Amino acid sequence: MAQRTTARHARNSSAAVIVFTAALAATACTGGSDKSGQPPPSAPPASTAPAGPGLSFTAAASSPVGDNPRAISAADFDGDGVLDLVTANLGPGDASVLFGDGQGGFREVTTIPAGPAALRNVTADVNADGFMDVVTINVSDETVTVQRGDGKGGFTEPTVHATGDGPSGVTAADFDGDGNLDLATANYDGDNVSVLLADGAGGFAAPVHLPAGNGPADIVAADFNGDGRIDLASGNHHSDDASILLGNGDGTFAPAVSAAAGNGPHGIVAADFDGDGNVDLATPDYEGDTVSVLLGDGEGGFAAPLVMPAGDGPTGIAAADLDGDGDIDLASANFESDDVSVFAGDGRGGFAAAIAVPAADGPIKIVAGDLDGDGKADLAVANSHDDNVVVLRNTTAGR
Repeated sequence: MAQRTTARHARNSSAAVIVFTAALAATACTGGSDKSGQPPPSAPPASTAPAGPGLSFTAAASSPVGDNPRAISAADFDGDGVLDLVTANLGPGDASVLFGDGQGGFREVTTIPAGPAALRNVTADVNADGFMDVVTINVSDETVTVQRGDGKGGFTEPTVHATGDGPSGVTAADFDGDGNLDLATANYDGDNVSVLLADGAGGFAAPVHLPAGNGPADIVAADFNGDGRIDLASGNHHSDDASILLGNGDGTFAPAVSAAAGNGPHGIVAADFDGDGNVDLATPDYEGDTVSVLLGDGEGGFAAPLVMPAGDGPTGIAAADLDGDGDIDLASANFESDDVSVFAGDGRGGFAAAIAVPAADGPIKIVAGDLDGDGKADLAVANSHDDNVVVLRNTTAGR
């Protein structure tokens, strides 16, 4: 595997890419950080009984995108009621927009500008015009670009805003309660997160940097303590934890508090996995080949992680009700084993053992959504070494 992984990393021709992928490259190519490394934190065993119908997926469509896609998000960009997809393409520093055909495939793929070494993206209506926009972080020049959608599938030229050192994740939410969506980035090299408050005129204020853990690889926004204010959580690759920053509701945040995660979290997602009304977290743990679930206590704290075996080198994660039983399930994109691990949730914070679904070469990020209009959440995977997106259609019976 070492030889194959080395060849993969050789494809990252931009030197700027190495800033963010240094830990991953050192692990796979030089043996600097053994993936078998430290054992995952102790945790109660995962559920062994499926929570709903047996999950089943099949590859339904594949589409070429730009060189080395490193992120994927979903939204309806052209107002036809069908979910579309967008990737951030590291090689050319652009984005590919895949317009859905409503049957799990794509009727058109277009390219829009992003920024140098486009690494991650998120979709949100940042200017409150009713149309979905694309926000992309660019690791080469440490910026975030905002491309505003026109509701017809077109986008404005991107506006560019400074972030922190080595941005590696981005999220959008209203942090100061003014009704405008703000931005926050996880900064892998700065060991911090940056908050960019919207100015109400379509722009953003200069970033405010807040200390986090060691090597924040991704970020998510949610209300973790039930006070009606938006909080932040980063998944920290090197410190094997999540940094929880509770929001004050005015755009400022309390100092970060650490919550233990798995070995080398490379992403993070928020959802209620145990049905108690509190927001929980889950991380894909690249070093440990696991997915970790951190159950929230509703006050901003989190229990010791439930650590579950996944595929080899999980780097992306999605949470959704995939089997239609009302409970949230999980899916991880596994960078090294070229597959997706799907975990059926039992609604009590436990999960069945993962099923493996083949993807393509180098699946790095994943998104869930109904792409074929049958009422079931499907999965779409950005494959960084095949330069494509693969749709895994949900064929679970009994829905």
